[in-house]
Amino acid sequence: MKPKNTEDEHVWVQEMQQRMAKLAKEQQAESEADKLRMKEAHWMHCPKCGQKLSPEKCGSVEIDVCPSCNGMWLDKGELGAIVESSDQGSFFHTCLRILRGR
Repeated sequence: MKPKNTEDEHVWVQEMQQRMAKLAKEQQAESEADKLRMKEAHWMHCPKCGQKLSPEKCGSVEIDVCPSCNGMWLDKGELGAIVESSDQGSFFHTCLRILRGR
C-alpha cells in the first residue's frame, strides 16, 4: 500500500505504528510464557539426569539431592553456609586453604 497524499501517508504511518506495537506486545507475551514454561519444566530437576530433586537437610542448609544419580546441588550461598558452620579442621576448610594458597 503506497500513500497518495500527506493525509493518507499520516494514516498509513499511524496504522503501521499500531500494528508494530501490537506485534511487540504479542511477542513479549509469548516470550514471557516461554520463560515460565521452561522454568516449570526444569525447576527442581537434576541438571545431569533430569530426575526430580529431593531436598534434604545438611545442618542448617537444605541441599537438593538426586535420587537417581546421587548428585548433590547447592543454591547460591549454601556452600559458604556449610563451610561456616563446620569447624576449622574440617574437609571444607582444608579445601578452602588449598584454594586460597594458605
